[in-house]
Amino acid sequence: MVKIYVHLETNHGLYRLEGRPDDDIKSVLDRFSIPMSSVWTFVLEDHTDVAKAASARRVTFVPATTRLSTVAAQGREIHARVTRNINLPGLLGLDAQFVREVERPSTEWTFPSGEDGAFKRVQTQMSAEECFDFVVRSVDDVLSKWPAEGPVELVLGTSGGGDSNVLLSALMQAERIREGGRVVPTMMLGIPDWDTQVDNARQICTSLGLELQIIEGERAAELAGVSSLEDLKADFHATYPDADLEFLGTWLLRKVLGGHAHSQGMKFVATGANREDIIAEGLSRVARGLAPLPAPYRPIGDVTFAYPMYKVPKKIGDGAYPTFSLENYEARNPSYSPGRSVFYYLSYYLADLAPGFDVDLLNGLSKLADLVPQPFEFDGELQDHVVKGSYTPEQHRSWQDFLARHRSKSGAAQ
Repeated sequence: MVKIYVHLETNHGLYRLEGRPDDDIKSVLDRFSIPMSSVWTFVLEDHTDVAKAASARRVTFVPATTRLSTVAAQGREIHARVTRNINLPGLLGLDAQFVREVERPSTEWTFPSGEDGAFKRVQTQMSAEECFDFVVRSVDDVLSKWPAEGPVELVLGTSGGGDSNVLLSALMQAERIREGGRVVPTMMLGIPDWDTQVDNARQICTSLGLELQIIEGERAAELAGVSSLEDLKADFHATYPDADLEFLGTWLLRKVLGGHAHSQGMKFVATGANREDIIAEGLSRVARGLAPLPAPYRPIGDVTFAYPMYKVPKKIGDGAYPTFSLENYEARNPSYSPGRSVFYYLSYYLADLAPGFDVDLLNGLSKLADLVPQPFEFDGELQDHVVKGSYTPEQHRSWQDFLARHRSKSGAAQ
């Protein structure tokens, strides 16, 4: 096959990026993780009348959709000039990248090196055991900062998928739990396409000597203060056709798990929210001029939600139980929310573009959140806790009308 190159020009050297004749320029740059916004693409031609030209060269812009074969057929070469004097080759690993291999990899992750950070990235294969150890260390670190007196006691919301399964297993290995803590694994049922992983959740609990507490649909509706989860879901689709079911699910889990914690005499609820969850949420808040929300501990009313895996990349968490994770993905509804897609995409891409920067960003978001005390308030009209300043009057009325259609006669906010 004929090799055609895009010539990347930087202040740190020249690089030939290999492409195929049917590639366009953008596909070659994408292959090497070079943002289109960071380069100017052009071809060079000689001036026909050098005497009248300021330079003997004529620079002609070439759109990113141009096929390499088209330019090659004209006898010209494609150049991509980096438009700022930064060490882009170093960040992209064009000069050096290390690979760490293991015998039975379950996943992989790109880590910054200890000496050179993102400029000497290490593509690290990880076994299922190593993934689990990574989660245990992260969970131990979070629990070491437990914000209450006495032993660690919490309700753990589980879906039977990868995040919550590995979190449950890691919690049972955590030092603060082994010292006398208490974990109550709990799964909410009531919406059929959310209930498919209950057998996986039971299997994990049985292997750990725990009993899975199941909140059936009728009880879940009671805790949420609504008459029917099925009717709620159907009306949510009709009222908010552009919103993902995950938005309703997040609200339901907070209401149901928070209410269940009350019934157990507990004040903490843990979920499997991971690094990308918290970063995507933080980016979406900052993009709207709002402060990030607290993590790993988030008090909402008299219940504190804990995120022991908030520094664990989802890919590493899934690597501990890859089969359960795959089954959970296959049971998901398709997501069409553009905002949700954008901010998750950014959170994933950051880790590839600059390994380690996602951790720095996460730490920065957490520190910013600490500057805003009590971001939640109780809304008397909704009879629920809400995030201050996060909705318009129209959104408030819409949600109030939606809940009013489904509020049970005895339903009260948790």
